[in-house]
Amino acid sequence: MAQHIEIIAPDEREIIRQIGFVHFMSVSTFAASMGYCGMCFGWRTAHQIWGVPAWIGEFFGIVAMVIYIWVFFQYFRKLRIDAAAVRAEWNSPSKVNFFGTFTVSTVLLAAVLAPYSHMIASIFWWVALVMILLFGWILLSHWLLERQHINEVTPAWLLPVLGPITIPIAGNVLQNPGFHDISVFCVAIGIVTGIPVIALLLTRSIIGKPLPDAVQPSLMILMAPFGMGYITYSDTFGPDNFTALFICAGIFLLVPIVCKVASIMLSTPFRMGWWSTSFPSMAFTNGVLKFSNDYTVFWTRTLGLFLLICATTLILWLSCKTIWAIHRKTLWKLY
Repeated sequence: MAQHIEIIAPDEREIIRQIGFVHFMSVSTFAASMGYCGMCFGWRTAHQIWGVPAWIGEFFGIVAMVIYIWVFFQYFRKLRIDAAAVRAEWNSPSKVNFFGTFTVSTVLLAAVLAPYSHMIASIFWWVALVMILLFGWILLSHWLLERQHINEVTPAWLLPVLGPITIPIAGNVLQNPGFHDISVFCVAIGIVTGIPVIALLLTRSIIGKPLPDAVQPSLMILMAPFGMGYITYSDTFGPDNFTALFICAGIFLLVPIVCKVASIMLSTPFRMGWWSTSFPSMAFTNGVLKFSNDYTVFWTRTLGLFLLICATTLILWLSCKTIWAIHRKTLWKLY
């Protein structure tokens, strides 16, 4: 780290010496907690379908909580000591969307905690509900009031859209006062804002400037609305032919997106930004698993199991890469 300190502004060196790699840590690190929340839900469903040990899903839920708490306190420490770096993230058009990883991981943890403490889970849910809606309004206002360019569109733009459709995940379980109306409101936000943002992303990918290699794995975020959309819509209104469209469209997009993301991840050095693939892969997996419960046929069960194994392998691989970087004290280089 000493060599890196020598090439930055002298007035920042003392801050970096105080907080170490946290100076470089991005708010997107909350994506790791999101990924483990997704694994918790996936393996809970696997317990219901195939009778796998229940402790597997609960263990992943504990890991998600530990990661969330650790990242929360580290990022709060960064805010307290190095507020300028946090403001720089917030003011960056390409980074501000990743603050959605904090709000989404908060509401996902409400669903993780729901079987253990309704009160604590409800606190997480209500706090996340307020943060997600405020964050969505702020970002939408920014998009409408300031001229945007197609080359500024990144997969992270989906995070403000993904946020509202995660609220019913815990809301339909906790059933707090007004939960159904809130769920309907959030599903409406997801559908109305998600479709144009997905269209913009596809337009950028086809005719815009190519995304940098370090950012391209985040294309996996495109898969999240299809899985989460199916879960939230079917939980709120019940499964029907319309909800099946989410899964069918997701299956069609899955192959080219996975091929693109895999080619980048296998040919470039590991970056912490790759954690942006973790929750979307599990979100679509969980959508397919729920679809296999609603439409129990061989191919839905087989696809759900296959995706669960692949998504779990991906997240465990990302975890090994991250732990190895921590061991070698090179984590700060990966942001």
